[in-house]
Amino acid sequence: MSKVNVVRRCYSCGAILQSGRKDKEGYIDPELLTHPLSEVLFCSRCYSEAHFNLLPLEPKVSADFLLMLDDAAASDALIVYVVDVISFESSFSRAIAERIKSLRILVLANKRDLMPKETKDEDIEEYVAHRFRVASLPVEKNQVITVSLTTLANVQGVAQRIESERKGHDVYIIGPNGSGKSLFFTAFLRNYLNASNHNITTSVYPGTSLRLMQIPLDNSSFLYDTPGTSIKNAVVGVVEPECARQIIPTTPLKERKFAMRKGGALFIGGLAHIELIDPGLAKDGEVGIRAYFGDGVSLRKIAAPGDIAESFRKRLEKGGLAPTTHLIRDQRDFDVFDFKVEEEGSRDLGIAGLGWINFKGAKETFRVYVPKGVSVYGSRCKVK
Repeated sequence: MSKVNVVRRCYSCGAILQSGRKDKEGYIDPELLTHPLSEVLFCSRCYSEAHFNLLPLEPKVSADFLLMLDDAAASDALIVYVVDVISFESSFSRAIAERIKSLRILVLANKRDLMPKETKDEDIEEYVAHRFRVASLPVEKNQVITVSLTTLANVQGVAQRIESERKGHDVYIIGPNGSGKSLFFTAFLRNYLNASNHNITTSVYPGTSLRLMQIPLDNSSFLYDTPGTSIKNAVVGVVEPECARQIIPTTPLKERKFAMRKGGALFIGGLAHIELIDPGLAKDGEVGIRAYFGDGVSLRKIAAPGDIAESFRKRLEKGGLAPTTHLIRDQRDFDVFDFKVEEEGSRDLGIAGLGWINFKGAKETFRVYVPKGVSVYGSRCKVK
């Protein structure tokens, strides 16, 4: 009787996988070909070009923006860093951090009103400070202020804190697009009194092409409203405007609970999904998950065993997942990251600009599928 062997193909380009010639189509490390047939494999070229399982991308920052920060550092300015507390973990740039790490930093953790109602301010402040330290920025809990700029609340208290912290120096307001910087300025200007000999101006920052609003704080120092930094490594930064509107929460996030077993997956709209590759030391092989995504994002649990890729494709075609984007038609349109959880205790696994899941760390391994170029992250829990 003849013996039939399965011919394995690259999941991205479809090339027949081979380990004989590195210069030929479909080359893959010989050891990888010994992995189970159920495992998704990519040829070396696709692995490299699509960044499969490589470090998530950082947001891009222009040379002009960095030059402006060099000036801020030279003048010992105060940096007011505005972040969207719902999704800011992947918005840091090492180039920015390097330029401002020696300066005084005050963080405005915006959209506090959209966090789950049971979340305490002090827990948010500690979490945000921790994430800044992870990004090599020396921020402590008392340097974080939770705000809800979406409601255009009075920011007089924040303005007083800025005045105290700046010690007579300039102030630069920075942060990613969508963080709420413009709303802060709107609220700030409502109570602003100009006690200087200068006018509020909008002009090109010297030596750059950046247009900044410049607000006099006294006769020798100014507050600068800088352009928002890129969010092109976040889901809301790459999808269509209509899709982004469905993703962004407008009411406080509520937890949605699921239990996952090996091989199961959680479809996050038609935008991403998370698969449990190995439950690790989880009790009875079951991992309990709390998911935090906007109400406009559907969540569908897929139980194992089954063909996750085929299930995703069929549901996408039938309109069973929302929201959707033209960027995703099947599994080949995703970047793929594997997360092996080493830490114990309550942990988060998040997708930039979309949301996150929470679970108890027990040596699990998750596989995360996201639109190409979108960052993912693992961290301590955001909601206790």
